[in-house]
Amino acid sequence: MAEKTHPLAQTLLDAHVNYIVDELSGSGLKAVIEEEVDAALVVAGKLTLGAVVTRKQIKDTAAVFASEVEFGPGLPELVGDIARALYAHKVHDKTSPGDLLTDAHFDEFATQILELESLREKIVRAVITSPLYADFAGDLLYSGITGYLAQNTVTKNIPGASSMLKLGRAALSVATPKLESSIEDGLRKYIAKAVQASTTRSAEFLLNHADSEQLKSLATDAWDKLKDEPIGVLREDVPSRWVEELFVTGFEAWRHLRQQDWYRVMIDAGIDGFFDKYEDATLAALLEDLGIDRARMIDEAQRYAPHVIKVLKKKKLLEPIVRRRLGGFYASPAFAAAIGGQPE
Repeated sequence: MAEKTHPLAQTLLDAHVNYIVDELSGSGLKAVIEEEVDAALVVAGKLTLGAVVTRKQIKDTAAVFASEVEFGPGLPELVGDIARALYAHKVHDKTSPGDLLTDAHFDEFATQILELESLREKIVRAVITSPLYADFAGDLLYSGITGYLAQNTVTKNIPGASSMLKLGRAALSVATPKLESSIEDGLRKYIAKAVQASTTRSAEFLLNHADSEQLKSLATDAWDKLKDEPIGVLREDVPSRWVEELFVTGFEAWRHLRQQDWYRVMIDAGIDGFFDKYEDATLAALLEDLGIDRARMIDEAQRYAPHVIKVLKKKKLLEPIVRRRLGGFYASPAFAAAIGGQPE
């Protein structure tokens, strides 16, 4: 306050501060909260979203927090700590996928995913034409052919045929040591070419025979086998270290993503979509659509306000806050003028 104030200023300030502190920290707080919520809702019914805040303001704020704010080095460590706590929680041992997702919901998800036929076709073609699939199919065919030649019914039914084949292979190996490996390489190359040539036909065969109903049946069978298993059994195959590293890697990937133009464009597009729907709506209508009604607002205020105010008062912080907010007026010329005098 100024050095010279009206004689009544200090007295009125003290009385005003005590009144506010008693009102906030006493039994009347519930009534204060209800009055303020009701008054706020009346105002919310008169103001539209677009009148209170603009798209640009929201986009500027989103850009700062989504792309520009740099987080301290403690955040990745915190993410790792949270990952460890989630991983080790005992609730996983008594919770199954079926507890978290009903059969009806799984069926709806599977149906919606299987409706993406063009995406499914692209995935199938990409997998079957990949080198990995070609190597797998080639090795499978090679193992089948050589296994059949070594254990076919002819060599089993003719006495001594198996021994003769082994003797002949041994003799060829002595006479031409590289012949057997050459035959093996030639067979592998032939199979590889055959697989590459038939990948398109294989993709068409799979797409024609693996229709949506069959795929859904396979997915449902897999779900029936897994839905009652405790989630905790995943720890047998998923170590804690992997989960921690996954969280940290995901955090680093997000840090990279938030610097990309695509990320910012998506945020702006989301804000535009929100404003397209609610820009001309009142704040009361917006709150109603979000499921935030009067009762919920009062409940949440009652949940936090009494505890926070109690702590502030106990720490002797409440009275200084109120005094700081009111003191300026009682020390101002406006106060002196209001009571018909000037500071002395």
